[in-house]
Amino acid sequence: MKAFDIKKILVPIDFSDTSLKALDHAVYMAKISGAVITLVHNTGSMMVNTSPGEYYASSIDRLTDYENEVFNKAKEHLQNLADKVEKKNGIKTTAITTSGRVKDEIIGAAKKIKADIIIMGTHGTKGFREFIIGSNTFRVINEAKCPVLSIQGKAKTIGFKNILLPFRDKPHSREKVDYAIKIAEMYGATIHVLGIDTGDKKSDLKKIELEANQIKQIIEKHNIKCKVKVESSAYLSDKILKHAKKVDADLITNMADMDRMRVSEYFMGPFSQQIVNHSPIPVLSIRPSYNPETVDLHGYGW
Repeated sequence: MKAFDIKKILVPIDFSDTSLKALDHAVYMAKISGAVITLVHNTGSMMVNTSPGEYYASSIDRLTDYENEVFNKAKEHLQNLADKVEKKNGIKTTAITTSGRVKDEIIGAAKKIKADIIIMGTHGTKGFREFIIGSNTFRVINEAKCPVLSIQGKAKTIGFKNILLPFRDKPHSREKVDYAIKIAEMYGATIHVLGIDTGDKKSDLKKIELEANQIKQIIEKHNIKCKVKVESSAYLSDKILKHAKKVDADLITNMADMDRMRVSEYFMGPFSQQIVNHSPIPVLSIRPSYNPETVDLHGYGW
């Protein structure tokens, strides 16, 4: 796995309280990692998916003028926020203002600055929108090459002391463990490993217990406190969120391969989306770089 060295943080800003809370998390992380921050704001565009023939020329001109005015004011507002963050915290902070589709512009900005992590607020979605449409945050998570730290509006604290690392018995690489270790080292946190058995055999539970203890050994080699719990449940998201509350977790590391069995379905599905949308605490989502069907865990001491 590529070393998780946080030097460039991207923060999407829509000026809501939730996005500003995400910025607070970014500032804290930048202070302890020595990173720089880039703010990105997207004004959107009413011209997307429209052809010139759909409007009279004068209407197009007025709409263009209006969008330019909105863009310029937003750009000024975002730059003022960046200047304020830099002056107050001594952290180099730049601003990018875009127009277009939210998800595409965030992904584009992340690629442009080669972001190591995206920290963004999420308002969550429910019902039909959750499973069919999905939130912008989840869309970014689904395509971003770097980890995405999503912050719910309900999140109260800044910084992490208890990290929940859930897993189940599936082919997966050790990289999620490595990310959890890096964050724990940065924040001086304890990692709570939660092994979830979804099978119906005693041998399945024993295998989970063995793997959980192997993960614990890897974590403790980094002088990080680690606690292990193994339970059986068919309701993954419910079990994870309840256990997070039980151990007073303030971060969940989202292992993207927990809910998919086939390679074609590997990247972020309904289970991961439930965690992102419903967790009252921040979630670190990682897009795996290895094929889950071919990873050899033995090379990592598993």
